[in-house]
Amino acid sequence: AAEATSDGFTVLKSFRTSLDSFTSFFPLRQIVAEAMIKVASNLRGEDFDSEAAAADYLVEENVFKKTDRVNIGSIVPQVADAQLLSLLSGMNPNARTRSIVDSMMKILKLLNPVIIILEGDGDIDPSSWSLLAEIMQRAREECPTIMIIVSSRNSPTITSAASNLRRNAVQVKLAPFEKSETEQYLRFLLRIEGTEVGIDQRLIDVVHDRANGCPLFIESVARWAHEKNLIEFVDGSKKMTLKMLDERSDDVTEAIPRELSNIVLAPFNHLSPPLWDALKIASCIGYSFDSDLYRALNQELDLIPKIEELSEKYGCFEHTGTHFRWKQQAVYEAVKSLLMANQRQIIHRMIVDAFRANDIDPNDLVLKEGDVHRLLGRHCALAEDWGAAFEQYIKAGDRAKAAFNFNEASKMYEEAIDYQAKITEQLTFRSRMIPTINLGTCFRELARYREAEAVLTRCLNEAETNTAAIEVDDELHVRVLTAMAALLQARSNYDGARKLYEKAVPIARNIQESGSSLWLAENIAGYAETLRKSGDLPQAELHHREALEIRTRAVEEKSCTELELAVSYTQLGCTLAGMRRHDEAYQQHHRALGLWYRY
Repeated sequence: AAEATSDGFTVLKSFRTSLDSFTSFFPLRQIVAEAMIKVASNLRGEDFDSEAAAADYLVEENVFKKTDRVNIGSIVPQVADAQLLSLLSGMNPNARTRSIVDSMMKILKLLNPVIIILEGDGDIDPSSWSLLAEIMQRAREECPTIMIIVSSRNSPTITSAASNLRRNAVQVKLAPFEKSETEQYLRFLLRIEGTEVGIDQRLIDVVHDRANGCPLFIESVARWAHEKNLIEFVDGSKKMTLKMLDERSDDVTEAIPRELSNIVLAPFNHLSPPLWDALKIASCIGYSFDSDLYRALNQELDLIPKIEELSEKYGCFEHTGTHFRWKQQAVYEAVKSLLMANQRQIIHRMIVDAFRANDIDPNDLVLKEGDVHRLLGRHCALAEDWGAAFEQYIKAGDRAKAAFNFNEASKMYEEAIDYQAKITEQLTFRSRMIPTINLGTCFRELARYREAEAVLTRCLNEAETNTAAIEVDDELHVRVLTAMAALLQARSNYDGARKLYEKAVPIARNIQESGSSLWLAENIAGYAETLRKSGDLPQAELHHREALEIRTRAVEEKSCTELELAVSYTQLGCTLAGMRRHDEAYQQHHRALGLWYRY
């Protein structure tokens, strides 16, 4: 990377762990944020220190339009709030990918030539693969000198949507050193390259055996042995060899620990107990973490100041802003290996208790709130608090779904459902159904229709069966009916969708007395869209106007923003256009566009 930078390339890097595979676009978040800051800084001639400020400046300079800010907000949440992201509602996933890449290309081409490096050991989410594939398809025309490098401990799972990457990528597999390569690297480490000094075979054998061909471990073993003064130069044989312990021993082979953790952790043997505790807690948190998300641990454990001390004085961590990661994977793994399973469980329970004791409000962290719920859900699960894990993953899913991040939301709901099965106490029918209905809705939004149908059919059958037993409340019954109706509409089964809406809408009217209920408006509008697509335009107009009236009252009561009206204006405009009432249709679309532009 350093060499490429000196050759004039812009190098954009990100790092991910296995935990980040839950979050759509996470591998590209740091890439896009850094690209925006670089472009804005280059244009203004002075550095920007935040993504949001850079995005504002790029809009002012007409590099971005307002819609670009919304698209970029899908990847970098700090630059767009939930209201702006709602403009992406209902967009086809492929169209959304193309739209996001449109916006990305506006800054990438200004940084050409570019190298994008995605480091880490976790999977890359499907949405990111789709973006990378689209970038490479467009690169020849818009950003001709671009290289994407993906590193992964295991062979990455490239989705079918990114098949062009699978065809055109060059795969470089990293294998352990052979013994001859270990010898060559030892010559470099011992600074005897280009000399006639040799290395005793026993020294090569023991280092290769302990390090198992890993360059990092070869360096650790060699440094440890050298610092312990166990390697010496024998003048007679002109070789570097293992020092004799006494007259009766041949060498110190057995003195070099077989457990690499003893070697890797040797530099930290003199840490104070509180700093060791901080290392152990950090190993349970993960390979990388945002200190803002773990500030709850400061009051009881003073964790983050200790992490900063370990970073500055002992080189355990490296960090950019509030984001820390272990400097060496080997140290992270070695510290983890010191903990028994019950010790790790106790630490995770301690982390959960700290969050509860400090009454951390995820909304204080605004756009990081989804990360808080997701990470807290993981700690609850590892503490074997299944009920709390279930609750946190549902909240993380709801947050992702509200931001139209359906890939992430579906994974969160799947996690919640998995932990739901481990809860010993009896859950209500509603508690069991809600995450499953939401999962089916996410599958539908992602055009995974077969999976959505399987999930929602099971929900509908259970709801219809349990209605007689009075376990299903009316609101839940409506949710199940309309979720399946929306799926049938998406699959062009308008008759089936209409029948379900005709069961759901009267129930919704009956239980929702408020004349400004957005929930009721959404159900009526869904029914109206089914009527429109099935050809019953007069009834579609009638119901769309009713939904518009309800939403207008909600705006007047200040229970939502005017942007809510844009949906009704657009849907009513499409209905009127189908009836060839073009002047009226134009007026409705004009109103919708005016609101979209304003927001």
